[in-house]
Amino acid sequence: MSLEDWLNKRWYPATDGGAGSGSHLPLLAPLEMAFRHGSRWRKQRNQPAPLPVPVIVVGNITVGGVGKTPLVAELGRWLQERGRKPGIISRGYGGRAKHYPYNVTAQSHPLESGDEPLMLHLMTGLPVMVSPKRVEAAEALIAEHGCDVILSDDGLQHYGLWRSLEICVIDGQRGLGNEHLLPRGPLRESPARLKDVDMVVVNGEASELVLSQCGEQLDFTMDLVPSRWHQFNLDQTSTLKLESGPDIGPCHGVAAIGNPKRFFDALRQLGYTVMEMAFPDHHQYSQQELQLDGITPVIMTMKDAVKCRDFWQSHWWAMEATAQLPDLFYQRIHQHLESFKSV
Repeated sequence: MSLEDWLNKRWYPATDGGAGSGSHLPLLAPLEMAFRHGSRWRKQRNQPAPLPVPVIVVGNITVGGVGKTPLVAELGRWLQERGRKPGIISRGYGGRAKHYPYNVTAQSHPLESGDEPLMLHLMTGLPVMVSPKRVEAAEALIAEHGCDVILSDDGLQHYGLWRSLEICVIDGQRGLGNEHLLPRGPLRESPARLKDVDMVVVNGEASELVLSQCGEQLDFTMDLVPSRWHQFNLDQTSTLKLESGPDIGPCHGVAAIGNPKRFFDALRQLGYTVMEMAFPDHHQYSQQELQLDGITPVIMTMKDAVKCRDFWQSHWWAMEATAQLPDLFYQRIHQHLESFKSV
């Protein structure tokens, strides 16, 4: 069992078959306290200057994936359809570019850009800029691409970046786990942080655990719905409708995301019999790892697929999931943009 698996079983006991709660890790309490003080200090010392355009941060207060990247993609598409010029910024976790800010293109390699920024660019066609200093990435999007709205994929705790609106995403199954801060639990910030953000979005139907932890703070429910298939053949990407994908039956499900179970469950709902292959979040694949029987379809997330383009095979498929939200969510975004005053 990897360290990540060991921690997850203790951080998320109610959903991952863990043995207990954070009280089973009492030796980590001093480190949790140190992390709490450090988080408060970082927030207090940063007083960033406002930017001339709206900055919408989509993040979470737990480690790992909760579905914020599909929400960023959906927001980007929605804004573009309404005549805005959105751009996306990211830290570029897992990438190491030769220079920053780094402008992501369709030819970018995930080892330079990071997997999620490249995925976002391929899914939306929007300009995506990467930098550990997110404000530099935002300024570059405004100067080089004329962006009039900035979407930050993650960055809720990146207090060096000014923001006009904060959206926090919560996993509808895992919630806040054992409600302890790192490393005793999965939280980056205290649960009280939910009261400070502008909107809290729960990914999927909220479990009893999530309702008990943050029911009063939940504003909107988001569903991630399979929408289309992608295949990467040589230097081009083929996009197909959902009904034109791999034949229903056995498949190898491949996922290196925060909650692989959610992806495997989505495949089963489509009718597939899934042989699960879960890897740590942001895992960098080798060709040998995916040399299976050569016949059975291999289905992976878009985030995984962009890391496998160099050795893609014809029976491999990437499933794109689209975020669906209620009309009131978009009305709130519209109201924010209409009320924004440039500084």
